Amino acid sequence: MFPRLSALQWTLFVAFLAFYGFAVFALTRDYYLRHPLTPAASADAPHQLPAERQADAQALGERMRQALDGAPDGSEIDLGSTDSAALAAAADRLFVARRFDQAIPVYQRVLELKPDDADTRNDLGLALHYTGRSEDAIAMLRKGAQEAPEFQRIWLSLGFVALQAGEIRQARDALERAEAIAPDTEVGREAARLLGVVNEAEAPS
Repeated sequence: MFPRLSALQWTLFVAFLAFYGFAVFALTRDYYLRHPLTPAASADAPHQLPAERQADAQALGERMRQALDGAPDGSEIDLGSTDSAALAAAADRLFVARRFDQAIPVYQRVLELKPDDADTRNDLGLALHYTGRSEDAIAMLRKGAQEAPEFQRIWLSLGFVALQAGEIRQARDALERAEAIAPDTEVGREAARLLGVVNEAEAPS
């Protein structure tokens, strides 16, 4: 925890994390909606995305567009379906509607069909956290980060959840990794910003 924080500092810090929590998911959703297909085209762009990351960005943007179309009733989702894309879109709609408890089994079904889906593992980890299962969330996000070490967003999510759970060293390591992967992306800047909050919280008063 943060022994040097005053009561006021602690209150402000918790308020910041409460605001930041849903933004971890919403940040990348909104970014890819605004920039759905390609990286910066200018010759002096500092971080040109490789082809595989362009494809990841496009796929995430499409999933987030579907998520904005409406939130289904969890009881209407067929968990026996083998259509992983449709299930992922349904889970995302539930997540956007903050029906995290209903989204969890749908994300779990997607992972049964696509065990290496880092996007789904990331969002499942966040949904677990928002339902109070932070230890399970950290385990899920850590596994996803190990399996997809260049997936920047999952390191940001791991850092955020670990921080809220009081796992400060793990949070710092994950946030530093998220920033290092691509510091000039929105996710990288958010990681740097959250690291700044950690540094301020740990500084002597």
